[in-house]
Amino acid sequence: MIQRKQTIYLILSLLAFILLFVFPFANFQLGTEVTCNISILKIQNMEYFTKLNYMFVIMQVLVTLFLSLTGVAIFMYKKRPLQIRLCAFAFITNILMIGAMFLTGNRIETEMKLAENMPVNYLLPAYIPLFTLLLIVMAQRAIRKDEVMVQSLNRLR
Repeated sequence: MIQRKQTIYLILSLLAFILLFVFPFANFQLGTEVTCNISILKIQNMEYFTKLNYMFVIMQVLVTLFLSLTGVAIFMYKKRPLQIRLCAFAFITNILMIGAMFLTGNRIETEMKLAENMPVNYLLPAYIPLFTLLLIVMAQRAIRKDEVMVQSLNRLR
């Protein structure tokens, strides 16, 4: 049901995570002219860098898992305990995604042996998972409030 505020929170987190497929979350300089962007899918402008391909696969799996968990949670509005568990799993997936993103940036920095004056710069999309963590927590709280309200109404009957 769209009118419930937890559904709005889940949809916003879903849309925010889709942005990770569109925008790079970090970049770094190679030399003076070439800027390499790191996205969930690959390192742009560096197609032959294959040492960290497994990290991109892990990030893609985590993003897909998060999107599917929140997408299913949106439509499980009649089964609130299941919806709460799906939000908890989405929260854990989101934390793993944050770790994978920053680990990838760190690994690229060490693998490429970038100079100290040219570190990996994290862009605004790198902080999208932190925003979605907040949205997932807010959705989970709203779902719990609904569950408590329904249980109290059942006691009155």
